[in-house]
Amino acid sequence: MNEGAADWQEAVRRFGRLLGQLRIEAGLTVRELATAIGVAAATVSKTENGGHARPQDFYVVKQWVMACAQHADERGGFSIPVTLDWWREKHGQLERLHQKLSLQPLRSEIAGPTNPTTGPRQEHDSHPVPFEVLHQKAVDHLADRSPHVRMAALRTLGDLGDMYQEKRQRIVDELCDYLRIPPDTSDAGESQVRRTAQMVLADRLRPKRGGDAPATNSAFWPDMDVDLKRAYLCDVYFNGCEFRRADFDEAQFEGTTHFDGARFVGEARFVGAVFLGYEVSFNRARFEAISWFRWVAFHGYADFQGSYFGFNAEFSRSQFSENAYFDHMTVRNCAWFTHAVFHGSVTFQRARAESAKFWLDSFRAGSDFRRARFASPPEVRDCEAVGHAERHWPHNWVELTAEDACGFVESWPMDWAAVVEKAHAEEIRAWWQSRS
Repeated sequence: MNEGAADWQEAVRRFGRLLGQLRIEAGLTVRELATAIGVAAATVSKTENGGHARPQDFYVVKQWVMACAQHADERGGFSIPVTLDWWREKHGQLERLHQKLSLQPLRSEIAGPTNPTTGPRQEHDSHPVPFEVLHQKAVDHLADRSPHVRMAALRTLGDLGDMYQEKRQRIVDELCDYLRIPPDTSDAGESQVRRTAQMVLADRLRPKRGGDAPATNSAFWPDMDVDLKRAYLCDVYFNGCEFRRADFDEAQFEGTTHFDGARFVGEARFVGAVFLGYEVSFNRARFEAISWFRWVAFHGYADFQGSYFGFNAEFSRSQFSENAYFDHMTVRNCAWFTHAVFHGSVTFQRARAESAKFWLDSFRAGSDFRRARFASPPEVRDCEAVGHAERHWPHNWVELTAEDACGFVESWPMDWAAVVEKAHAEEIRAWWQSRS
């Protein structure tokens, strides 16, 4: 057994032992865990014993960790971390080691056969395999019917970008191309393949640094443009990633979506995007150039707490089906929320903006603007507030009810109020009183 294979076997056994320890500390049997994550009991045992020839897909590891954490909620702490970022890093190390071993046979194929009796290898045998040869092999395997082959091909593309810096944008484009292909609903492994493509991409876009400090992730690819327009994405974890320019126009996000701490250096586009999962988080995300969230449908709650917009924050005509959080948001220019509809409660506590426009918006639950600050008075026109939920408006905003119109406006529904600027409200009240 060569040294590389021995390292691999030890690494996969160590990873399996950690997962086994996690299961035991959570108080789960092999069969109980297998049922919880939807795999065979034999698969759990094989994983814990390091019997796999290649790393388990991270989706399985994620479900494993989440099931253990949920079951152990009342059992106290763990001796090993249960955070998904920690497990993702360990799993990524395992995948990179596996890919290095996978590429070794290809190098020997290109170098040609060697005669063991001729002594030391000739100089031409040590030449690396040309990029185009390795790249073509990986691309060809993306069309394979086996999801495991496709996942291996996607990881190989990531490894090729690690080795060939000048080819990285090309590989990012190819990963994005794959995610734009409509998913094959008849393929049970399709979602896992897409998660792998997203993971390969995210691992290379995550600098792992604080503020403007240098990147600590040796696998980080800086200055990448990501074009995922009309892409089909599932369980997105782009938290901490850095994009030079990002286009997610009309993309469909299923499952959880995380862009926490992400940094968008150039234009960020999410026009017409649909977030179908219950959890959408852009907590502490930085949009340093113009950003677009126009016509976006948030089917779950939307978290933009602590986000920074270096230019405009454009949320016009967007629909928020659940609660929306914009607390501590900072907008250097204008925050646009014209024609937006908030079906759940919305909070802007301690938000900061140069200016804001709320025209024809609909607040259908609670709203909270306490301690929000705008450098110039926000513009509010013909907004509506529905129901009896508690609402806290900014300074100079008032609700104008049907009673304020002295009963002359019969079209106003019950429990409905218009939200207008105080000066405008006084004008309306005076006008209706003059007619009564």
